[in-house]
Amino acid sequence: MDEQIIPLTDEEGWAKVYEAEAAAKAERDANRKPTVLFSGFNNPDKAEMAAHAVAHGLKPVTTVTKKLECLVLGETPGEKKVMKAEELGIKTMHAHEYLQLYGDQ
Repeated sequence: MDEQIIPLTDEEGWAKVYEAEAAAKAERDANRKPTVLFSGFNNPDKAEMAAHAVAHGLKPVTTVTKKLECLVLGETPGEKKVMKAEELGIKTMHAHEYLQLYGDQ
């Protein structure tokens, strides 16, 4: 391994590092499950929706981030979560729309 590194200039060495990091990130992103956040549901309903999401290949999360795929709104969604999702351009839908999209086939 050292034989491959020693002849490289600093610039070439760092280029290899950045190339490896980009490849690792691309692989992580390709394997990342779509994320969904359920807001405004009581605890039993939220747990049921989360289990449904996992069964359909989604990853339930609890915070709004730029990587969030969808915010599903229950009866009393958190105002801050809705506002942040809107700011980030994240798709929002109501529970019945989610169930139509991801309902059991």
